[in-house]
Amino acid sequence: MSKETPQTVRRLLGYFSPYRAHLALALVLIAVHSAIPGAIVFLIEGILDDVLIARDQQRLAALPALLIGVYTLNGALSFSRGMLTRHVAWKVVTTLRAELFESYLRQDVAWHQQQQTGALLARLSNDVTSIQYGVSGIVTAVQKPLTLLILIAAAFSMNPRLAAIAVVLLPLVAVPIDRFGKRLRATSRQALDNMADLTASSAETLAGIRVVKAFNAEPLRAERFAADNEQQRRLKMSAAAAQLLPSPIVEVIAALGVGGALWAGGRQVLSGQIQPGELIAFLFALGFLNAPLKGLTLIQSLTQRAIAGAEAVFAALDRAPAVTDSGSVTLSASQIHLRFEGVGFSYGDGAVLSDLDLDLPPGRTVALVGASGSGKSTAASLIPRFYDPTAGRLVLNGRDLRDYTLTSLRAHTAIVSQEGFLFNDTVRANIALGKQASDDEIEAAARAAHAHDFIVSLPSGYETRIDELGLRLSGGQRQRISIARAILRDAPLLVLDEATSALDAESERLVQAALERLMADRTVLAIAHRLSTVRDADEIVVLEDGRVVERGTHAVLLAHGGVYARLVQHQQGG
Repeated sequence: MSKETPQTVRRLLGYFSPYRAHLALALVLIAVHSAIPGAIVFLIEGILDDVLIARDQQRLAALPALLIGVYTLNGALSFSRGMLTRHVAWKVVTTLRAELFESYLRQDVAWHQQQQTGALLARLSNDVTSIQYGVSGIVTAVQKPLTLLILIAAAFSMNPRLAAIAVVLLPLVAVPIDRFGKRLRATSRQALDNMADLTASSAETLAGIRVVKAFNAEPLRAERFAADNEQQRRLKMSAAAAQLLPSPIVEVIAALGVGGALWAGGRQVLSGQIQPGELIAFLFALGFLNAPLKGLTLIQSLTQRAIAGAEAVFAALDRAPAVTDSGSVTLSASQIHLRFEGVGFSYGDGAVLSDLDLDLPPGRTVALVGASGSGKSTAASLIPRFYDPTAGRLVLNGRDLRDYTLTSLRAHTAIVSQEGFLFNDTVRANIALGKQASDDEIEAAARAAHAHDFIVSLPSGYETRIDELGLRLSGGQRQRISIARAILRDAPLLVLDEATSALDAESERLVQAALERLMADRTVLAIAHRLSTVRDADEIVVLEDGRVVERGTHAVLLAHGGVYARLVQHQQGG
């Protein structure tokens, strides 16, 4: 057992504590249910000795009803206990899954970029679901030993000598249970990790199906899937072996004791010391021992699988985001003045930004331009605190950006990026994302974004559902819905991250017209690939390898004949 296991178990049990009353009732049902096999043993003894051998027809007539009643009670107890414990199990699983998803949402953008979405989803599904086995483990841990004790007590009450012979070897069952339980936990953990990789690889392949087909990569991706799939099979088989092997070993150990008791009991019957019915009932009691003995192996199996899943879930829950909501000031301003003061940033493998100074006064537009990899988008990502600078600071209305709460900062910031990401929801819901808005407000935002006309031409207008990536719409349409979303937000600070770089000329014209409306009277940082879209900016800042190499208006920079002028000339094909 690792050092972390007791802590994991205690923490997991904490999730069950709100359901103590349910579990207490389940334990009462378990206790009554566990007594049923003992009652059946004594019933069998009475049938053999007091009814059949004594030829008591009156008692014989009552036995069928009694037997039916016992098994009806047994079924009712089994169903009630099962539903009760499953209620608790799925309550805990639902709570943990919600907490894990909320933990994902709290993590910083950098962490998400390092993770595979498929792997995160596998944790959310497989690892959390495996925790339900913890409830089964608790139930089994109570029911099986209790049933075992009742049956052993029944055996000793019938014939102490034979019972002692039968149970003398039972302590040996602890050996296979412990050894294979440890192996099961290890293989269960490996199987969950492998399933996360398998899910991630599958999701990646399906998301990139156009690229896969374009490069005839189907055999390659199928081969990778087959390898991961085969590894999953091997791990599941190893886990199955660790789960199944203890039972036959335990049965053999129990059979040795039963065999000894049968030999000794047979001699007692032949010598007239006991009645045949007593021996047969005794053997029935020993036969009933088999199920709870194998159940002891199930306790280890269920708990180890639950712990394996819980360890991964708790590790994710305990991960502290790199960007924390440490500010206490609520931003409330109709105008924004933002400054970058000596800002530097690194993802951990070299500086992306170095000593960056920018001034974004209220109502002004500052454009960042430069070659790919010059640090433009990274600078933009610092404004909503997707990342925090590794040097220098951002100052908003005279305060360090980190002084403000994340919620209020982002409520005052609108972002339009080149991806134009839309959710698998209605057009209306996509425009109103994160804000309560009336139908009139949503439509006004769509009109301002030049999106209303194409929206009403969709099959269900604003109620038309869009698939996850908005593939039913053109790039320009997706972008205009994104701009409508930003217009509806009505934030005084606007970040445009290459909002028109992926559009054709006609779409760019419509989107640019929508952007000009959106930019009016706002503080704007515009990241531009197409320099024609920022020629009217109040200031253009040219980045090269994360450093400012030029700044000025379009006319001044062209006249200077430096980096900006060469970029313009290159885009114009000169």
